[in-house]
Amino acid sequence: MTTNHSDSQQTHSHETQGLANGFAPLNASSSSGTFGSSAFWKGALLGAGVALLVTNDTVQKTVVKAVSRAMEVAVSGVEEIKEKFEDARAEAEAEASVNGEDEN
Repeated sequence: MTTNHSDSQQTHSHETQGLANGFAPLNASSSSGTFGSSAFWKGALLGAGVALLVTNDTVQKTVVKAVSRAMEVAVSGVEEIKEKFEDARAEAEAEASVNGEDEN
């Protein structure tokens, strides 16, 4: 006895079998997107970047140096802002004391 399956039944059967084995179906008309979608390529590039970072010592050292420099710039910027704030406060206090002396 021979059973005749339509194309859609065969496709569904292969997709179900793939999902049962722990794999997503790889057909281009899948509801989860296609290999040409921008989300796929963003994820692929991000994954490649992370893999490169994790496995390449030179890239790790470069990233650590860049982050270190960025932190130094941020800290020095905060220190500069604190210094300007203190200068402005001192000037305001000096003006207040001069104006207070003028009134006496």
